[in-house]
Amino acid sequence: MTFETMGNKENPAVILIHGMLMSGEDPLVFGKFLADEYYVISPTLDGHGDDGSELESAKQEARNIVDYLISAKISDIALIQGSSMGAEVVLAVRSECKARGLNVGHCFFDGGPFFNFNPIKRFFMTLVFRRLTKIFENEPDKAFEKLTKNRFLKFVVKDKMKDVEPLIKKLTEKRRIYSKKTVAGMVKTCYNCLLPEFTKKEQQSFVFFFSLEEPARQSKARLKKAYPYSIYRDIKGYSHCGFQFTRPEAYANTLKKVILGEKI
Repeated sequence: MTFETMGNKENPAVILIHGMLMSGEDPLVFGKFLADEYYVISPTLDGHGDDGSELESAKQEARNIVDYLISAKISDIALIQGSSMGAEVVLAVRSECKARGLNVGHCFFDGGPFFNFNPIKRFFMTLVFRRLTKIFENEPDKAFEKLTKNRFLKFVVKDKMKDVEPLIKKLTEKRRIYSKKTVAGMVKTCYNCLLPEFTKKEQQSFVFFFSLEEPARQSKARLKKAYPYSIYRDIKGYSHCGFQFTRPEAYANTLKKVILGEKI
C-alpha cells in the first residue's frame, strides 16, 4: 500500500479511499479542493498499484491504513470518504480506528455495494471480475474500447457511459495485471461485506450517498436495518459515483458540509 498526500499536515486529516481498479491519485481530482483546509491522505489499496501487494480483505486494508496513520502521528481525522468498493473499506477503517483509539469525526460512503451474497453469487461475481480485470492487460487503446463495451460496466453506469469515458481513458493509460488473490479480495470486500456494530452516536456521523440510478443502491435497505441513525442521501442524474468526477469542486464542498455537520 502506498499513500498520496496533499496540504498541510498540521491541519485535520481527510482520508479518501478509491474504488475498485483505481488508485490513490484518482480521488485527488476532488481532494485538491479540500487541501486548502485539510491534510488529504489518499492510499492506493493493495493489489492496485505497482508495489507487488495483493488485496486480501477490507479488514487487512484497514489495518494497513491505521498503521500508517499511527506511524505518521495523525490523530485528528475530520472525515473518511470512500468510493464504491472503497466505501466498504471505510467501514473497516472506522471500526479499526475505534479499536485502536483514533478519533474520527465523520464518514462518507459514496456508492458502496454493501452486499452479502451467498457463495454461488460470489462465485459468479468472481468470474465477472476476472473477465473485467483481464481487460487491463491489453494495450491502452484496446483496453479502453473493451471496457466501454463491457457488459458489467454498462450495467453499473447504466446510460451514463459517456460521462465516465474520461475516467476509463485515464484508468487504461498503462497495462495492469490483477492477481487472482486480488480479484478474490475484491469480491470478498464487495459481496461478503460485514457490517460492524456502531453506537447511535457513531452512526449519526455516517452519510451513505447513492445515485438513484446505480445498482449499489439496492444495498440501502440492509444498511438502514444495521445503521438506522445514519444519514441517507440520494442524488439524481449521475452514474455510479459520477458526482465526484463530473463536478469535483461541488463534491468537495459537499464533503466540507459533512465535516461541519451542515445539511447536504
